[in-house]
Amino acid sequence: MLDKLTRSLGSLTRRRALAGLAAAGITPTLTMAPARADDGEAVFFGWAGYDDENLWQDYVTDNGAAPEFTFWGDEEEGLAKVRAGFAPDVVFPCNYKIQKWVDAGVLQPIDLDKLEHWPDVMKSLHDVPGSVVDGERYWVPIDWGLTSVIFRTDLAPEYVGNDTWEILWDPKYQGQVAVFDSLVDGVVIAGIVEGLDDPFDYSTQEALDAIRPRLEALTANLRFYSNDPTTMEQGLASGELVAATVWNDSVVRLSEQGLPVQYMNPKEGAMTWVCGLSIGKDAPNPEKAHELIDAFLSPESRAYEMTAFGFGGATYGGFELVDEETLKSLGLSKNPEEILSAGVYQQPIKGEPQLQALFEEVKVGI
Repeated sequence: MLDKLTRSLGSLTRRRALAGLAAAGITPTLTMAPARADDGEAVFFGWAGYDDENLWQDYVTDNGAAPEFTFWGDEEEGLAKVRAGFAPDVVFPCNYKIQKWVDAGVLQPIDLDKLEHWPDVMKSLHDVPGSVVDGERYWVPIDWGLTSVIFRTDLAPEYVGNDTWEILWDPKYQGQVAVFDSLVDGVVIAGIVEGLDDPFDYSTQEALDAIRPRLEALTANLRFYSNDPTTMEQGLASGELVAATVWNDSVVRLSEQGLPVQYMNPKEGAMTWVCGLSIGKDAPNPEKAHELIDAFLSPESRAYEMTAFGFGGATYGGFELVDEETLKSLGLSKNPEEILSAGVYQQPIKGEPQLQALFEEVKVGI
Protein backbone atom coordinates (compact mmCIF):
# COMPACT_ATOMS: atom_id res chain seq x y z
CA MET A 1 0.00 0.00 0.00
CA LEU A 2 2.72 2.48 0.98
CA ASP A 3 4.75 1.49 -2.08
CA LYS A 4 1.82 2.26 -4.39
CA LEU A 5 1.04 5.55 -2.66
CA THR A 6 4.68 6.59 -2.68
CA ARG A 7 4.99 5.98 -6.40
CA SER A 8 1.84 7.99 -7.04
CA LEU A 9 3.46 11.00 -5.35
CA GLY A 10 6.32 11.01 -7.85
CA SER A 11 10.06 10.95 -7.21
CA LEU A 12 10.11 11.24 -3.44
CA THR A 13 12.60 11.11 -0.64
CA ARG A 14 11.99 9.44 2.72
CA ARG A 15 11.01 12.67 4.47
CA ARG A 16 8.87 14.15 1.69
CA ALA A 17 7.02 10.87 1.09
CA LEU A 18 5.96 10.52 4.71
CA ALA A 19 5.14 14.20 5.12
CA GLY A 20 3.03 14.12 1.97
CA LEU A 21 1.10 11.09 3.12
CA ALA A 22 0.51 12.60 6.54
CA ALA A 23 -0.74 15.84 4.99
CA ALA A 24 -3.21 13.79 2.96
CA GLY A 25 -4.51 12.20 6.14
CA ILE A 26 -2.86 8.85 5.43
CA THR A 27 -0.96 6.99 8.12
CA PRO A 28 1.87 4.95 6.56
CA THR A 29 1.79 1.24 7.30
CA LEU A 30 4.54 -1.25 6.85
CA THR A 31 4.71 -3.16 3.56
CA MET A 32 5.83 -6.56 4.75
CA ALA A 33 7.95 -9.00 2.79
CA PRO A 34 8.30 -12.65 3.82
CA ALA A 35 10.02 -13.10 7.17
CA ARG A 36 12.90 -14.74 5.31
CA ALA A 37 13.73 -14.88 1.62
CA ASP A 38 15.42 -18.13 0.68
CA ASP A 39 17.76 -17.87 -2.31
CA GLY A 40 16.08 -14.63 -3.39
CA GLU A 41 17.29 -11.11 -3.95
CA ALA A 42 18.45 -8.79 -1.20
CA VAL A 43 15.59 -7.23 0.76
CA PHE A 44 15.93 -3.51 1.50
CA PHE A 45 14.02 -2.26 4.55
CA GLY A 46 14.00 1.49 5.07
CA TRP A 47 12.74 4.87 3.92
CA ALA A 48 10.37 5.25 0.99
CA GLY A 49 11.73 6.47 -2.33
CA TYR A 50 14.86 4.35 -2.51
CA ASP A 51 13.35 1.85 -4.93
CA ASP A 52 14.45 4.22 -7.72
CA GLU A 53 16.47 1.96 -10.00
CA ASN A 54 19.04 4.67 -10.68
CA LEU A 55 20.29 4.24 -7.11
CA TRP A 56 21.32 0.58 -7.39
CA GLN A 57 21.95 -0.27 -11.07
CA ASP A 58 25.23 -2.04 -10.28
CA TYR A 59 23.28 -4.59 -8.24
CA VAL A 60 21.13 -5.43 -11.27
CA THR A 61 24.22 -5.67 -13.46
CA ASP A 62 25.79 -8.16 -11.06
CA ASN A 63 22.68 -10.22 -10.29
CA GLY A 64 20.41 -9.85 -13.29
CA ALA A 65 17.49 -8.88 -11.03
CA ALA A 66 16.39 -6.04 -8.80
CA PRO A 67 16.43 -6.15 -5.00
CA GLU A 68 13.16 -6.27 -3.09
CA PHE A 69 11.92 -3.19 -1.24
CA THR A 70 9.97 -2.90 1.99
CA PHE A 71 9.31 0.43 3.71
CA TRP A 72 8.88 1.57 7.28
CA GLY A 73 7.08 4.62 8.64
CA ASP A 74 10.12 5.56 10.73
CA GLU A 75 13.10 3.87 12.37
CA GLU A 76 11.23 3.13 15.60
CA GLU A 77 8.61 1.14 13.69
CA GLY A 78 11.34 -0.55 11.68
CA LEU A 79 13.30 -1.60 14.76
CA ALA A 80 10.15 -2.99 16.37
CA LYS A 81 9.45 -5.14 13.29
CA VAL A 82 13.00 -6.48 13.17
CA ARG A 83 12.93 -7.28 16.89
CA ALA A 84 9.65 -9.12 16.29
CA GLY A 85 11.35 -11.44 13.79
CA PHE A 86 11.34 -9.74 10.37
CA ALA A 87 14.72 -10.49 8.76
CA PRO A 88 15.67 -8.04 5.99
CA ASP A 89 19.10 -8.07 4.40
CA VAL A 90 19.73 -4.33 4.46
CA VAL A 91 18.30 -1.60 6.72
CA PHE A 92 18.64 2.18 6.43
CA PRO A 93 18.85 3.94 9.84
CA CYS A 94 20.08 7.53 10.16
CA ASN A 95 22.91 8.67 12.40
CA TYR A 96 20.73 9.85 15.30
CA LYS A 97 19.14 6.37 15.57
CA ILE A 98 21.97 4.00 14.67
CA GLN A 99 23.21 3.48 18.24
CA LYS A 100 19.77 2.21 19.21
CA TRP A 101 19.87 -0.42 16.44
CA VAL A 102 23.37 -1.50 17.43
CA ASP A 103 22.40 -1.71 21.11
CA ALA A 104 19.37 -3.84 20.17
CA GLY A 105 21.69 -6.46 18.69
CA VAL A 106 19.83 -6.71 15.36
CA LEU A 107 22.78 -5.93 13.07
CA GLN A 108 25.82 -7.88 11.92
CA PRO A 109 29.26 -6.49 11.06
CA ILE A 110 29.93 -5.30 7.52
CA ASP A 111 32.99 -6.66 5.70
CA LEU A 112 34.58 -3.58 4.16
CA ASP A 113 36.79 -5.77 1.95
CA LYS A 114 33.61 -6.62 0.03
CA LEU A 115 32.83 -2.96 -0.69
CA GLU A 116 34.73 -1.72 -3.73
CA HIS A 117 33.62 1.86 -3.14
CA TRP A 118 34.38 2.10 0.59
CA PRO A 119 37.73 3.94 0.00
CA ASP A 120 35.71 6.69 -1.74
CA VAL A 121 33.56 7.41 1.35
CA MET A 122 34.31 10.80 2.89
CA LYS A 123 36.73 10.56 5.79
CA SER A 124 34.61 12.79 8.02
CA LEU A 125 31.76 10.26 7.81
CA HIS A 126 33.81 7.18 8.75
CA ASP A 127 33.37 7.53 12.49
CA VAL A 128 29.75 8.52 12.97
CA PRO A 129 28.94 7.49 16.58
CA GLY A 130 27.56 3.95 16.73
CA SER A 131 28.87 2.89 13.32
CA VAL A 132 31.88 1.08 14.81
CA VAL A 133 31.50 -0.97 18.00
CA ASP A 134 34.32 -3.04 19.52
CA GLY A 135 36.27 -2.66 16.31
CA GLU A 136 33.44 -3.93 14.09
CA ARG A 137 31.69 -1.71 11.53
CA TYR A 138 27.89 -1.93 11.59
CA TRP A 139 26.90 1.00 9.36
CA VAL A 140 28.06 2.61 6.12
CA PRO A 141 27.03 6.23 5.33
CA ILE A 142 25.15 6.70 2.07
CA ASP A 143 23.68 10.19 1.98
CA TRP A 144 23.35 13.33 4.05
CA GLY A 145 21.40 16.52 4.03
CA LEU A 146 20.70 19.73 5.82
CA THR A 147 17.88 21.24 7.77
CA SER A 148 18.33 24.93 7.11
CA VAL A 149 16.56 28.14 6.09
CA ILE A 150 15.51 29.05 2.59
CA PHE A 151 14.41 32.63 1.98
CA ARG A 152 13.11 34.87 -0.79
CA THR A 153 15.99 37.12 -1.74
CA ASP A 154 13.62 39.66 -3.29
CA LEU A 155 11.58 39.94 -0.09
CA ALA A 156 14.45 39.91 2.41
CA PRO A 157 17.44 41.31 0.47
CA GLU A 158 19.29 42.28 3.66
CA TYR A 159 19.89 38.57 4.33
CA VAL A 160 21.76 37.98 1.09
CA GLY A 161 25.27 37.18 2.32
CA ASN A 162 24.01 37.23 5.92
CA ASP A 163 23.28 33.58 6.58
CA THR A 164 21.75 33.20 10.03
CA TRP A 165 18.91 31.39 11.77
CA GLU A 166 18.03 34.77 13.28
CA ILE A 167 15.89 35.59 10.24
CA LEU A 168 13.25 33.41 11.86
CA TRP A 169 13.18 35.76 14.88
CA ASP A 170 13.34 39.01 12.89
CA PRO A 171 10.29 41.09 13.98
CA LYS A 172 10.23 42.69 10.53
CA TYR A 173 8.95 39.37 9.20
CA GLN A 174 6.53 38.47 11.95
CA GLY A 175 3.85 36.19 10.53
CA GLN A 176 5.93 35.54 7.42
CA VAL A 177 8.21 32.72 8.56
CA ALA A 178 7.60 29.01 9.22
CA VAL A 179 9.42 26.18 10.98
CA PHE A 180 9.10 22.39 11.02
CA ASP A 181 6.74 21.07 13.70
CA SER A 182 9.44 18.77 15.04
CA LEU A 183 11.82 18.51 17.95
CA VAL A 184 14.92 17.49 16.01
CA ASP A 185 14.18 19.62 12.92
CA GLY A 186 12.47 22.50 14.70
CA VAL A 187 12.84 23.06 18.43
CA VAL A 188 16.56 22.28 18.46
CA ILE A 189 17.09 25.35 16.24
CA ALA A 190 16.24 27.48 19.27
CA GLY A 191 18.92 25.65 21.25
CA ILE A 192 21.49 26.26 18.52
CA VAL A 193 20.71 29.98 18.31
CA GLU A 194 20.68 30.26 22.11
CA GLY A 195 24.22 28.88 22.06
CA LEU A 196 23.63 25.87 24.30
CA ASP A 197 26.72 23.71 24.74
CA ASP A 198 24.70 20.71 23.57
CA PRO A 199 21.51 21.73 21.72
CA PHE A 200 20.33 18.10 21.87
CA ASP A 201 20.52 17.76 25.68
CA TYR A 202 17.42 18.81 27.66
CA SER A 203 17.82 16.38 30.52
CA THR A 204 18.15 19.22 33.06
CA GLN A 205 15.74 21.93 34.13
CA GLU A 206 18.51 24.45 33.47
CA ALA A 207 18.55 23.56 29.77
CA LEU A 208 14.76 23.72 29.53
CA ASP A 209 14.70 27.10 31.24
CA ALA A 210 17.41 28.38 28.89
CA ILE A 211 15.54 27.43 25.73
CA ARG A 212 12.02 28.49 26.76
CA PRO A 213 12.33 32.26 26.11
CA ARG A 214 13.98 31.66 22.77
CA LEU A 215 11.32 29.12 21.77
CA GLU A 216 8.52 31.43 22.92
CA ALA A 217 9.94 34.29 20.85
CA LEU A 218 10.23 32.04 17.80
CA THR A 219 6.67 30.77 18.17
CA ALA A 220 5.34 34.31 18.48
CA ASN A 221 7.08 35.30 15.24
CA LEU A 222 5.82 32.38 13.13
CA ARG A 223 2.98 32.17 10.69
CA PHE A 224 2.83 28.45 11.46
CA TYR A 225 4.62 25.25 12.38
CA SER A 226 4.22 22.52 9.75
CA ASN A 227 5.44 19.02 8.93
CA ASP A 228 4.44 19.34 5.28
CA PRO A 229 7.22 20.46 2.89
CA THR A 230 4.63 21.24 0.22
CA THR A 231 2.96 23.78 2.51
CA MET A 232 6.32 25.46 3.09
CA GLU A 233 7.09 25.53 -0.62
CA GLN A 234 3.69 26.92 -1.58
CA GLY A 235 4.00 29.65 1.04
CA LEU A 236 7.40 30.67 -0.30
CA ALA A 237 6.23 30.54 -3.91
CA SER A 238 3.22 32.77 -3.24
CA GLY A 239 5.13 35.23 -1.06
CA GLU A 240 3.05 34.36 1.99
CA LEU A 241 6.33 33.27 3.53
CA VAL A 242 9.61 35.13 3.39
CA ALA A 243 11.62 32.33 5.00
CA ALA A 244 11.11 28.76 6.20
CA THR A 245 13.05 25.74 7.34
CA VAL A 246 13.32 23.12 4.60
CA TRP A 247 15.41 20.14 3.49
CA ASN A 248 17.55 20.10 0.37
CA ASP A 249 14.88 18.57 -1.85
CA SER A 250 12.64 21.62 -1.41
CA VAL A 251 15.48 23.78 -2.69
CA VAL A 252 15.57 21.71 -5.88
CA ARG A 253 11.86 22.15 -6.56
CA LEU A 254 11.72 25.86 -5.71
CA SER A 255 14.78 26.61 -7.84
CA GLU A 256 13.22 24.73 -10.76
CA GLN A 257 10.29 27.16 -10.56
CA GLY A 258 12.67 30.04 -11.16
CA LEU A 259 11.93 31.63 -7.79
CA PRO A 260 14.50 34.05 -6.29
CA VAL A 261 15.44 31.89 -3.32
CA GLN A 262 18.64 31.17 -1.44
CA TYR A 263 19.46 28.27 0.88
CA MET A 264 21.39 29.43 3.91
CA ASN A 265 24.50 27.99 5.49
CA PRO A 266 23.81 29.67 8.87
CA LYS A 267 26.80 31.05 10.72
CA GLU A 268 25.51 29.24 13.82
CA GLY A 269 25.64 25.96 11.87
CA ALA A 270 23.08 24.17 9.71
CA MET A 271 21.72 20.90 11.06
CA THR A 272 23.16 17.85 9.34
CA TRP A 273 21.70 14.37 9.16
CA VAL A 274 23.47 11.33 7.72
CA CYS A 275 21.72 8.11 6.73
CA GLY A 276 23.33 4.81 5.83
CA LEU A 277 23.00 1.08 5.34
CA SER A 278 23.51 -1.81 7.73
CA ILE A 279 23.12 -5.57 7.36
CA GLY A 280 20.49 -7.36 9.45
CA LYS A 281 21.79 -9.89 11.96
CA ASP A 282 19.66 -12.64 10.40
CA ALA A 283 20.00 -11.48 6.79
CA PRO A 284 19.14 -14.38 4.44
CA ASN A 285 21.48 -13.04 1.75
CA PRO A 286 24.51 -11.39 3.39
CA GLU A 287 26.61 -11.53 0.21
CA LYS A 288 23.93 -9.78 -1.81
CA ALA A 289 23.49 -7.33 1.05
CA HIS A 290 27.12 -6.27 0.58
CA GLU A 291 26.52 -5.98 -3.19
CA LEU A 292 23.49 -3.75 -2.64
CA ILE A 293 25.38 -1.48 -0.24
CA ASP A 294 28.22 -1.18 -2.75
CA ALA A 295 25.76 -0.35 -5.54
CA PHE A 296 24.38 2.53 -3.47
CA LEU A 297 27.95 3.80 -2.99
CA SER A 298 28.78 3.93 -6.70
CA PRO A 299 29.65 7.42 -8.02
CA GLU A 300 26.74 7.28 -10.46
CA SER A 301 24.27 6.46 -7.70
CA ARG A 302 25.54 9.23 -5.43
CA ALA A 303 25.54 11.79 -8.26
CA TYR A 304 22.00 10.83 -9.28
CA GLU A 305 20.63 11.23 -5.75
CA MET A 306 22.20 14.66 -5.45
CA THR A 307 20.70 15.96 -8.69
CA ALA A 308 17.32 14.23 -8.32
CA PHE A 309 16.75 14.52 -4.55
CA GLY A 310 19.13 17.33 -3.61
CA PHE A 311 20.86 15.38 -0.85
CA GLY A 312 24.63 15.15 -0.46
CA GLY A 313 26.34 11.90 -1.39
CA ALA A 314 28.65 10.16 1.06
CA THR A 315 31.42 9.67 -1.50
CA TYR A 316 33.89 11.98 -3.19
CA GLY A 317 33.20 10.33 -6.55
CA GLY A 318 29.58 11.41 -6.57
CA PHE A 319 30.55 15.05 -6.18
CA GLU A 320 33.10 14.77 -8.99
CA LEU A 321 30.30 13.84 -11.42
CA VAL A 322 28.15 16.91 -10.64
CA ASP A 323 29.09 20.34 -11.97
CA GLU A 324 29.83 23.25 -9.64
CA GLU A 325 26.81 25.30 -10.74
CA THR A 326 24.38 22.49 -9.96
CA LEU A 327 25.99 21.84 -6.61
CA LYS A 328 25.78 25.52 -5.71
CA SER A 329 22.07 25.59 -6.54
CA LEU A 330 21.61 22.73 -4.06
CA GLY A 331 23.53 24.46 -1.28
CA LEU A 332 26.47 22.11 -1.86
CA SER A 333 29.96 22.53 -3.29
CA LYS A 334 32.95 20.63 -4.62
CA ASN A 335 34.30 20.74 -1.06
CA PRO A 336 31.57 18.86 0.86
CA GLU A 337 33.85 18.19 3.84
CA GLU A 338 33.82 21.94 4.52
CA ILE A 339 30.01 21.94 4.69
CA LEU A 340 29.95 18.88 6.93
CA SER A 341 32.53 20.31 9.32
CA ALA A 342 30.51 23.52 9.71
CA GLY A 343 27.23 21.77 10.46
CA VAL A 344 25.65 20.51 13.66
CA TYR A 345 25.11 16.74 13.42
CA GLN A 346 21.67 15.65 14.55
CA GLN A 347 21.77 13.35 17.56
CA PRO A 348 19.30 11.55 19.83
CA ILE A 349 17.62 14.14 22.07
CA LYS A 350 18.29 13.70 25.77
CA GLY A 351 15.29 14.58 27.89
CA GLU A 352 12.99 14.22 24.89
CA PRO A 353 9.74 13.78 26.91
CA GLN A 354 10.43 16.94 28.91
CA LEU A 355 11.30 18.91 25.77
CA GLN A 356 8.17 17.67 23.99
CA ALA A 357 6.04 18.76 26.94
CA LEU A 358 7.64 22.22 26.88
CA PHE A 359 7.12 22.49 23.12
CA GLU A 360 3.42 21.63 23.37
CA GLU A 361 2.99 24.15 26.18
CA VAL A 362 4.65 26.91 24.16
CA LYS A 363 2.66 26.12 21.02
CA VAL A 364 -0.58 26.77 22.85
CA GLY A 365 0.30 30.44 22.54
CA ILE A 366 0.42 30.44 18.72
